[in-house]
Amino acid sequence: MNEMKSIQLYNSLIEKLDAHEYKLLKKYGEFISCAGGCSACCILESVFPVDAFVIYRAIASGKIDPVSLSFDETPGRCVFLKEGLCSIYSVRPVICRTHGYPVFVEGKADFCPENFKDLKTIDSEYILDLENLNKALASINIIFQRECDDNFFQKERITLKELKDFTLQLFNFLRREISDNDAVC
Repeated sequence: MNEMKSIQLYNSLIEKLDAHEYKLLKKYGEFISCAGGCSACCILESVFPVDAFVIYRAIASGKIDPVSLSFDETPGRCVFLKEGLCSIYSVRPVICRTHGYPVFVEGKADFCPENFKDLKTIDSEYILDLENLNKALASINIIFQRECDDNFFQKERITLKELKDFTLQLFNFLRREISDNDAVC
């Protein structure tokens, strides 16, 4: 099966973000407090449909074990947090891959106040231009929506709660299918 062009572009964007993160951590790792268990930035409520599709596909395919998922509905917190950890970390949305790190937004560099405390400057090559990143993601999302015929993924944004509910429908369907097949045997 050929992968959709939009998903290829999305994966390429993720590879570039991961390479940027690797380079950033190599140069400034000692000044970055972000680590497993820190979930201060995990307040995301909605994502582009292409982000939601990648998460959904990882869950549906078993890449993400459904048992490991959290569907915590604490107001103001991501539904995929489980005890302060991201239960979809390997397929977390694009924006989550930038949290805490230096980004250029609204004419200035911004980052988590817990990071870079004892540092006077950050080389510009380590600061992501958030507007350009969002434009690239929006373009990929447009291509994705042209390629995808599932109505669920045709919205402008998908809340993580909607994605959770859509995923739970899949689980319930699969459980019924397994139960029905077991009854036949």
